[in-house]
Amino acid sequence: MPESHGLGPPTVTPAALVPFFWLAAHAPRIVRGIQPLATCLVPLVSGTARAQTRRNALRIFGRALGRPEQRAFTRDVVNSFYEFVIDIGQSSRESVDQLLARIERVEGEGAYRSLRIQGRGTVLVTAHMGSFEVGLAALKRVEQRVHVVYKRDVTRTFESMRAKMRQTLGIIEAPIDGGLSTWMSLRDALLNGDVVVMQADRAMPGQKSAVVPFLHGHLRIPTGAVRLARLTGSPIVPVCTVRLASGRFAIHLHPAIEPGRSGDIPDSNDPTVLAVGKAIESMVATNPTQWLVLGAAFEEDVGHV
Repeated sequence: MPESHGLGPPTVTPAALVPFFWLAAHAPRIVRGIQPLATCLVPLVSGTARAQTRRNALRIFGRALGRPEQRAFTRDVVNSFYEFVIDIGQSSRESVDQLLARIERVEGEGAYRSLRIQGRGTVLVTAHMGSFEVGLAALKRVEQRVHVVYKRDVTRTFESMRAKMRQTLGIIEAPIDGGLSTWMSLRDALLNGDVVVMQADRAMPGQKSAVVPFLHGHLRIPTGAVRLARLTGSPIVPVCTVRLASGRFAIHLHPAIEPGRSGDIPDSNDPTVLAVGKAIESMVATNPTQWLVLGAAFEEDVGHV
């Protein structure tokens, strides 16, 4: 099942959607044609998805949604997953220019370019939303070397499609399950002035993490990005790619966050960790149905089914 990507893919894709990866690559018209049925069917047959999205909605909006609202919210979240599947299939067949043509606007690019002129390496952190590949294509317009931290996937079709896209874009892969050697290579890359992209909206099992206030609850986020930034003196730039009503995408580059003192161990009270959490919070608050999560996202609800 698909794991962390960096600029937007989900940590876990619902099993009902996995077969559509192959179809998205080989029969995109069929996948698009059955989209209305699929996005209505998944909430109907998955009681777990309904229960977890109800809990997530309560934490996101701070109130219990009425039945029509909740049904619409769940359906829209499932639809975002489905759009993600379609994007993977479409992106695997597109050139860099075609990916770039799907970008409608980029916000914060001027400040980002000014930051990069300083010559320091930069850590980009993101939430699981929108199109990862489109975001990477936008980044490669201004960056020569981009390293993406990810977890290898057990779904062969998905993994091969992802690898093909990264090869097309000239992205340098950094598998998190590579252990210490991966982290040392990322350290060297940042010291060389490169860019490293990492997800920051949920911690995987075994990751060093911290619990931060998040909307109307608390979220456990990984602290690896802060640790790496401190080790190398690199600023942290939150970024997200969101789908617009036009079907194209907007890239949002947030103001840079300084990493803090190199000797400090990031925890739940760390100003830098809290700033990263606040940036991710704003992404989700602005586009709640594009946050690719069908499981329990908030600490208060972990373990509930």
